[in-house]
Amino acid sequence: MINLAGILFKDPIIISSGIVTLSKIQEVCKNYSPSAITTKTLTLNPLNPHDPPTLVKFHDKCYLNAIGLGNPGIDELKKVNKEECKLIVSVGGSSIDEIIEVVKRVDRGEIIELNLSSPNRKGYGESLASYVYEVVKNVKGITNKPVFVKLGPWDNIIEIAARAISAGADGLSLINTVKGMIIDVETFKKVMHYGTGGISGKCIHPLAVRIIHDVYKEYNVDIIGMGGVFSGIDAIELMAVGAKLVGLGTVIIDEGYSSIIRIRKEMEEYLKEKGLKYSDIIGVAVKK
Repeated sequence: MINLAGILFKDPIIISSGIVTLSKIQEVCKNYSPSAITTKTLTLNPLNPHDPPTLVKFHDKCYLNAIGLGNPGIDELKKVNKEECKLIVSVGGSSIDEIIEVVKRVDRGEIIELNLSSPNRKGYGESLASYVYEVVKNVKGITNKPVFVKLGPWDNIIEIAARAISAGADGLSLINTVKGMIIDVETFKKVMHYGTGGISGKCIHPLAVRIIHDVYKEYNVDIIGMGGVFSGIDAIELMAVGAKLVGLGTVIIDEGYSSIIRIRKEMEEYLKEKGLKYSDIIGVAVKK
């Protein structure tokens, strides 16, 4: 068992935000047993995704996406019934007031994850990162659920993380995607309809390792780690630099939900071979 913000999880494997639609949560939970499923980021009112293309594979195990926080709105959350999996509710908004109103409507789930880092819709996500202290302070005042803040791979990540923690955040989710762009050299037009998109997958894994390492070393805070995890060893690596839970995202897009079972098995085999427990691994590389 892993204790994250006072909540016990059976193992480290969870599903990151943006992968499972609300209507599929029960099915995925029953068939693949992740320790938790993170919802798509939910806003006060429904948001349509950007026009296609919204997801492009540009290299082996690497994608560019710009769905733009498309979601059915927070009121749809009430249709989700809990199963064996715990639920992390990702919320977002275009203002502090909207985020507060969304949080007020969260009536289920164990953890609230504030998405202050998505690069794919102007006015949302990373557009509010500079207000992280105010957002967290207000949210902590209206909910008893643990609050995690999802941050991006920015140069000032240590400073932004400090603001979140000082405002009362119970932990951090690291990292969100990296803003990128692809040009079609036949037409010289941007491939993504939105123009830019978030780079995810194996190509950002070393970046995730470095940022989680640096934040954990500085603050020793509870971390949900994610970024290019395609194997049990990738997941172990994120835990070694401080992550307690590890989110799977692009690997599910690339391989399907069966990757959850494979990665869990690889992690368990690693522990058995080394004679270790998960608690032995968390942050071990930072302490050396």
